[in-house]
Amino acid sequence: MIGDKIMQVQELNFPQQMNIINQKPLVLAAGFFDGIHLGHQNVIKTAIRLAKTKQLPAGVLTFDRHPATVFGTNKSKEYQYLSLPERKLELLQKLGVDIVYIAKFNAEFSQLTPAKFVQEFLQQLNLDTLVAGFDWTFGPKNIANMQHLRTLAKHKFKVVEIPKLQFAEHKISSTNIKKYLANQQIEQANLLLGYNYQNSGLVVHGRAVGRQLGFPTANLDISANQLLPTFGVYITRVQSGQKWYPAMTQIGRNLTFNHGQNPITVEANILNFNQDIYGQELKIEWLQYIREEIAFANELQLIDQLKSDQQVTQNYFEKKVAINLTQC
Repeated sequence: MIGDKIMQVQELNFPQQMNIINQKPLVLAAGFFDGIHLGHQNVIKTAIRLAKTKQLPAGVLTFDRHPATVFGTNKSKEYQYLSLPERKLELLQKLGVDIVYIAKFNAEFSQLTPAKFVQEFLQQLNLDTLVAGFDWTFGPKNIANMQHLRTLAKHKFKVVEIPKLQFAEHKISSTNIKKYLANQQIEQANLLLGYNYQNSGLVVHGRAVGRQLGFPTANLDISANQLLPTFGVYITRVQSGQKWYPAMTQIGRNLTFNHGQNPITVEANILNFNQDIYGQELKIEWLQYIREEIAFANELQLIDQLKSDQQVTQNYFEKKVAINLTQC
């Protein structure tokens, strides 16, 4: 909600009867928008600006699942998202979108020809203008592109194509952000996103090894369809309630114990924090990579390293506070 403005969310299950949904035409940004990165934001903000100029609502069309889960050869594999639906809606609301359409992307919907997609689906949304990125495709296995869309939309609605955005010679894309996260390049991923990458999960009981070592951790049960950074120790922020706390977080298998034959865990040592948060859902923001996961010879070596990691984390946040003070 922006001020008193509430963003509407409407699910669309084609091919149910597609009556005209909007009495008033709207400007629509279209795409899957996984992560709502800077490139996506450029598309959506363009739609919002156009809508304000035309005094029309600004909408977003997205889908309930990634098309790769329908078109892909390995459909049994869990697709990992940069932003799950709830997170995506949160980001869209912050941008100031009026209405979001979430279309159910099933096998039948995916087989709509480009002409039918425009005539039987897009036109029924009562579009004034459709805004999309230069690489947006549609139709069975993405057979139609923006050039096809302009042809099919002629005399029906206007089409605005947003050119490619680049950062350090790399296209701003969900794929490149995933590559950065896989290579511990958290800060680069965050630059392309335009915000700090985030996961969420319930706090569950672990083996309490961290507590025994003097570094109690919140063990986060993060769903398999959320993309995590690769194994390692990171500087993070954790939200409990309405407050954010500095933390250091490890993703991995606790290599020092049980010969590393442990399940993958996400364990956050929240600095200066002593609350019972079991069963709560926490948000975690990834800020900076510290080091890889290490199998230590004994617990004393592990404790020494954790003290060092904690100091690195404290220094990071103290520096951030100092920078903010100098900018006041």
